[in-house]
Amino acid sequence: MNYNKSFQTIDTQVVGEAFRIVVQSPIAIYQEQIAEAATALNTQFENTKNLLLNEPRGHRGMHGCVILPSAVASFRLLFFQHAASTDFKYEALVATTTALLECGTIELSDNNIYSIETVKGIHQVYVKLSDTKDEVLSVHLTVKPARIAGERVVVDDERRYIVMEKPHHIKALVLDELAYISSWGLTESAKYHDADGVIVYEKLDSMVRSVTFERDGYILRSPSVDSTLALTAILDDQAVQINNSIFGSKIELTRKHEVGYEIALKGYITGIHQFVVDSEDPLQQGFIIV
Repeated sequence: MNYNKSFQTIDTQVVGEAFRIVVQSPIAIYQEQIAEAATALNTQFENTKNLLLNEPRGHRGMHGCVILPSAVASFRLLFFQHAASTDFKYEALVATTTALLECGTIELSDNNIYSIETVKGIHQVYVKLSDTKDEVLSVHLTVKPARIAGERVVVDDERRYIVMEKPHHIKALVLDELAYISSWGLTESAKYHDADGVIVYEKLDSMVRSVTFERDGYILRSPSVDSTLALTAILDDQAVQINNSIFGSKIELTRKHEVGYEIALKGYITGIHQFVVDSEDPLQQGFIIV
């Protein structure tokens, strides 16, 4: 065996969605401007990114996060992802803040507010900590409402979704129907090439249950912040106070004056990993199971 690459990551999940935070790897970003840094990450290091995202080290639902120092925020966050995934996830703000605080990588803030520099702007989060200050109980985000633009619902003026109510031929959005829902979603997603995803929902009294299909028909493992905002734009606020996923996780919205909504999420560290690559490994960049 000849190990020619080594990687260390902190793996996390937020409402079921997986985020791999790269702690040590051959990825080297030196650009001072975040837009240039993001371009460097997006246009270089393809082998390394594939290795971290794909099987056997990752899977189709894995998202990559690179943490860098920031001159204007608590830290800088860059994303890399599978081609059919969106290039920004609010859940990643929760995942990275949780991991950095619980691993003692950033200093504790006096007011429990942390700022995160991204290519989509600087986001502030409020963190509730345990009395011992070593566990993140919740991370609070303030998010803008989505808007309806023709047949699409637009989140943050850039991510576009198709939203539709559950068709009658699907009995319910439950795990027992997962195989049928997946097959139907794959067909539906192929119809909307300019959309970032297709969201199908069913009403459940004062809440909804939803399934989100990404561009390739893959089912998200979470209710999704984007999907919750999109549903709120289509339905009455009161109907989407809680958005449940097919897998049992949920996101709850709270109105926050004229700014938009507040969402409180909890992240969990699922592993701290060291990966190595054997130079003779024929599957160094991994593969995707479909």
